[in-house]
Amino acid sequence: MKQLFILFIMYGLFFSAKAAQFNVNISGFSYSPSTLTVNVGDEVIIQASAEHPLIQVSLASWNANEATLLSGGFSSSSNYTLIITSAMAGTTVYYGCSSHLSSGMKGQIIVNVISGIEENNVRDFNFTVYPNPVSTDAWINISLKKAERVSIQVYDMQGRTMRTFIDQQMKAGEQNMLFPLNTLAKGNYVVQMRSGKERIQKQIVIQ
Repeated sequence: MKQLFILFIMYGLFFSAKAAQFNVNISGFSYSPSTLTVNVGDEVIIQASAEHPLIQVSLASWNANEATLLSGGFSSSSNYTLIITSAMAGTTVYYGCSSHLSSGMKGQIIVNVISGIEENNVRDFNFTVYPNPVSTDAWINISLKKAERVSIQVYDMQGRTMRTFIDQQMKAGEQNMLFPLNTLAKGNYVVQMRSGKERIQKQIVIQ
């Protein structure tokens, strides 16, 4: 119990040290930046006003440019401060202007599952794609506590398989591998790692 408490404190200090503040500003009828990648503990201030009221939406509404408030989501007609909590790790926050979302005034905030490669050893298996966002080829750090068959695939936001990167038996330990993405179009993708009956998904952005 004492060791778990110390580990918890260490992680709290780690996240505090890494915490950062970001601003999402309104530029005409768009958000800048429209895509933001953050870590747990970060703070995002999203600009909003009576002319451009802010609303959080689901992925389906976001894709359809529909201004339907997500159940339990946030809305505001003034600047809104979003604190990135541990419960949000590995998710994406979708939002937009309720008055102009139908015209494509929207943005998204991608929350990393982990803040760095050194945290991979928390799970029995894990991976980190870096850098993220990426403009050319990326690297992937794979961590396994035991030898297992591993499958890593890349999906688009409609759930279509775009690439199978690995589907093979891998030894225990940590490996860094080139993660070629240069043939994929710019946009948002989901990388899924399967090991045994478990899976982990993380979102990446290709710019």
